[in-house]
Amino acid sequence: MNVYQKLQKCRVELQAKNLKKSGVNKFAGFSYYELADFIPTINKLFDDIGLCSNFSILGDMASLEIINCEKPEEKIIFNSPIADANLKGCTPVQSLGGVHTYLKRYLYLNALEIVESDMLDGNVNKPESKPATQETDYRQLLVDYCKASGIDMKDIAVEYKLNSKSSQADFRKALEGVNNNAKRNS
Repeated sequence: MNVYQKLQKCRVELQAKNLKKSGVNKFAGFSYYELADFIPTINKLFDDIGLCSNFSILGDMASLEIINCEKPEEKIIFNSPIADANLKGCTPVQSLGGVHTYLKRYLYLNALEIVESDMLDGNVNKPESKPATQETDYRQLLVDYCKASGIDMKDIAVEYKLNSKSSQADFRKALEGVNNNAKRNS
């Protein structure tokens, strides 16, 4: 099998594993995947199928390489730009570690097509009005942006009147506002 066939096989086998989310954002009221929720399973699948992964950061770009162990010249590379993180109460090294963790998590979610049920997470204990569809989780994007940028999420919640009942549209508007403010201030 080539690297694409092997990666696809891993994706399908991973979906059958019924991964559980252990991360909880109590402020915004949703759960999410942490690296520990899927890395051990991915490592086992990769070992069984003959793949290897390599996460790295070079300059302002993070990369996750998926390599065919039988033909190391066959690889798939997933990239993401990085952002500085000045997390409050953290040393520079801890902030850097937070950036690495977020980037690694998102690159693996992308590479292995690990789906987070955005609509379901946002509507826990609410009556279902329409079938869940896949859409961007602006809540998580905002939380991650704030953490990576050293912005206090509580300040953003107050400024944009966000709470656990806020809609994805509310979080999207807040993210756009925070992003625009950051651009004006830089």
